[in-house]
Order: sequence, then C-alpha cells, then structure tokens
Amino acid sequence: FFFFWISNANCLIPILIGAEEAFNAVQSQTDPVTGEGTRVALVDVRTRAEYFWVGAACQVDEIITTKEESLYPDDGKVILTKNGRQVRFEINGRHKMLQTKKITNIIISPIAINIPYKLWVEEDASLTLNSSFGGEVNALSDNYDILIFFCRSGGRSQDCLGGFDVNLFDTIYEIDQPDDKSGRGGFEGTSYSNVYNGYRGFPNRLTETQEHPSVSWKDAGLPIKTSINPLSD
Repeated sequence: FFFFWISNANCLIPILIGAEEAFNAVQSQTDPVTGEGTRVALVDVRTRAEYFWVGAACQVDEIITTKEESLYPDDGKVILTKNGRQVRFEINGRHKMLQTKKITNIIISPIAINIPYKLWVEEDASLTLNSSFGGEVNALSDNYDILIFFCRSGGRSQDCLGGFDVNLFDTIYEIDQPDDKSGRGGFEGTSYSNVYNGYRGFPNRLTETQEHPSVSWKDAGLPIKTSINPLSD
C-alpha cells in the first residue's frame, strides 16, 4: 500500500513507505516502489541533538563474535529481534541468526543525511525553522534523484516538504504508516498514548498488535547508533 506522489503549487503528498523498505532502497540504490536503479538519499530532518543523542539511522559494517569471528552482513542490514536477544541478517544470500550475547562488538556507520527542518534553541528550549533547510535539500539534486524523508514519528517530515523545490527530484518518499494513519513512522514511531507495553523507540516492539502498526526505524529493529556527530558525516 502506498500513496501517489502528487506535486503542485498547493499540494504535496509523498509516497509513504516503511523503514525497512527505505533501508533496502538506499542500500540497493533502487526506487522502493518500482525497483528501478536510481540515486536515492535518506534524509533525516530531526534536530542535530536528536541525531546525536537519540540515534542515527545506520548500516552494520562488521559483527565481531565472542569467538573473534568477523561477519559482514549483506548490504549492512541487520535486524534486532526476539526482544533484543537475537539479530537476523544474511551473508551471501544465506539467512543467519545470532544471539546478541555472542557478539562482542558491532562496527556501524550512518547512512542518512541530517538536514534539520527545525533547530533547537537552548536559551528558551524551543524549536525554530532552519533558514538553510531549503537550500541544503535543493543541493542534493546534484547527486540524487529520489529523497526519502523521516523525522521522529512523521510530523516534521510531512511539514518540511514545502520548504524546498520538489521539482528538482523525480520522487519524494516518507517513512510513515501507509494506511493513512500518520505519526506511526519516522525514527521512533508513536507512544500509543503510553498504553502500549514497550516505550516509544524500544527497538523491535511488536506493534503488529496495534490497529495501526508502527513502521518506524527502531520498531523495525534496524541498526542505530548514538553519539555520532551529524556535522562530521
């Protein structure tokens, strides 16, 4: 299920996809809907503080086991599952499962470009629009044909779409729930009004039990890493 990309002076509706679809598209450099080869960028519009402290969208470059074995997952894709007790990945197309207690280290690198739609103002604990947002996004057209946006849960990544020249790109995607229930995507998804057994952002929550499951990056169990400087990527 997805929404069609509509663009004119007054309306912009991106195609909504899940985080795992976004990961696959960026790593394979293919359109997540058509499968055609193209230039794809994943754009994180959260604040730099969120990127640094909450975590960045990443790939796994290497898994080092307790037996000092180095594993290199296909496309850097590793899924945290079984309530954080196991990771799932492929090597040369073969499915692998590994208990997290048998891992001593994971080498991770970011795959999203951080261009904040809003900036955190520490003096009064507020958010203000980033005046350079449009120019920075427009500049991506030199290297990319398709952009996939995400924020914390789907709000800012929808609001920001009027802040740049959409005609510079072939298609715009957004990580959010494709069943017309927004706020179930982004990096962390929703808290489900704090009645769900598993706080927002807990990796690989089983949100399928909800009427509108989350399609967020963390809920998918995809790789993340904190303490990455967004200005050094």
